[in-house]
Amino acid sequence: MENTTRSNGMNVSSPERMISIIAGGFLLLDSIVNKRMRRLKALTGGYLLYRGISGNCALYNLAGKESTLPTRNINLRTEMYIAKSRLEVYAMWRKLENLPLFMKHLESVNEVYDNISEWKANIPGKLAPVSWRSVIVRDIPGEMMSWRSLPDSMIENSGKIEFRDAENDQGTMVYTNISYRPPMGLMGNAIGEFFHPKLERIVLEDVYSFKQYAETGITKDAAV
Repeated sequence: MENTTRSNGMNVSSPERMISIIAGGFLLLDSIVNKRMRRLKALTGGYLLYRGISGNCALYNLAGKESTLPTRNINLRTEMYIAKSRLEVYAMWRKLENLPLFMKHLESVNEVYDNISEWKANIPGKLAPVSWRSVIVRDIPGEMMSWRSLPDSMIENSGKIEFRDAENDQGTMVYTNISYRPPMGLMGNAIGEFFHPKLERIVLEDVYSFKQYAETGITKDAAV
């Protein structure tokens, strides 16, 4: 369910990287304009630029400081029984605007073009949401649907949901596979905070809340 990796050696936060780039550029420019301590300023400026661009600080490595950028992936697989027909359950999920009705971590999902939707999600403990756009990759009415975020999105999200007749033929077995990943391991502070350890539990609870919504029509707000 969980995959935690290093962030390609990065151990410098976004604010530090920006400061390093600004300071490094200033020192390099000053080393060209002013002859005093030119070599030291050039070396220091070059190192600061490298530190800011790469996100890696050799001094932090020597001091044993680990990456400040979390690279926690969220990968969830679930299955549940819903006492509704396959076509009914599929229709409820296929209308993507319904997802925030039972998913607490989603603020809104809006279809903006054919098969393309804009998603906004809440960061645990924060007010500002993050957003990305997804495209429906495959859609078989009453059977399955899969989606993935578009390239260069703030969040890499993909998912697949399948609908099968239950053994008693009076309901539906629903199988979901949902993933959230940092974009190429390169994140600003807001994106890093999105991958809070609480999010995995919240998403899992949200998926199982679909059963209550599909069977009773109770939304997340009504359930509070």
